[in-house]
Formats: sequence, structure tokens, C-alpha cells
Amino acid sequence: MSENNAFWNYAVAIYSDPAIEQLCLRLQNRYQLSVNDLLFALWLAHLGRQLPETLDYAGVREWRINMLEPLRLLRYQLRQSKRSSAEEECYQRLKKAELAAERVESGLLYDLRDRCPDVSGTAGDMNQLGYVNLCTAAGTDPVMTGDLQAHFQQLVEKAIGCGGN
Repeated sequence: MSENNAFWNYAVAIYSDPAIEQLCLRLQNRYQLSVNDLLFALWLAHLGRQLPETLDYAGVREWRINMLEPLRLLRYQLRQSKRSSAEEECYQRLKKAELAAERVESGLLYDLRDRCPDVSGTAGDMNQLGYVNLCTAAGTDPVMTGDLQAHFQQLVEKAIGCGGN
């Protein structure tokens, strides 16, 4: 697993855009979607690769469930109750640990890139590929309507605006 990789660099770069951060967090909080999965789907589109529906995420999901999500839950709980400077320090350390766990997860995702077919010669519109990859990451039908569709379209447009796609 490579923790210092092109996907991590891409994710950090586009997530630094406040609009992308806000959209990703909204999708995480409202639809329980992983920010790393969303950014991975966009990065694959940037490379001209399609996210297959059958991609085996077992290692990624195991890391997320056993390591990343418990850290996030602890941080959220502490955020609600922190009162002292010691609790604030603990909160900041949990935040750093969560970011480190996300970086490990990004390495696990990066290692899956070669299992995603290169469709750059046939995919046509990179916006469409980004949208389809997001739908695949979310386990939804690309022919959906409503808020989720609008959020995905906005995310693709913002990622392209940042030079992401």
C-alpha cells in the first residue's frame, strides 16, 4: 500500500476547495457516503478510468469500519462535550489520527486503480464518467433524479473547475 500517492495528492488538492468540502460533507452526513470513495470516483474519471460495480472494496471497508469510523465517532462525541483545554487537545489529536487513517484508506483505494478499466478512448464526456463513477461509488442508478443527482452533478462540475477532472 502506498500512502504517499497520486490519489491522496489529488484528494487533498480538490478537497481544499470549500465548495467541494461542503458538498462531500453533505453527502457523507445526509447519505452516509464516504468522502474518500467520492474523491476516488472523481480521480478515476480524471484518469479516464471507470469504477466497476464489481470492484472488491473488502480491504478498504474493513479498514474504514474497524479503524476510521471509530476514530471519527470518538471525535464527534468529544466535539459535543469538550469543555477543558485538555479535552480540546484530545479532540485535536483525534482529528489528526482520523486524517492519518483517511490517508491509509486513500492508499488502499489507490492500490485498486489498476482494477478499474481505462475507458479514456471510449468514455467521451469526462463529466459523464465522473457522474457515473459517483453513482457506482454510492450504489445508485445513474438515471436517478432528485437531490442526490443534483449533488453529484455539482460535485463533478466543481471538481472540473478545480482542475480535478
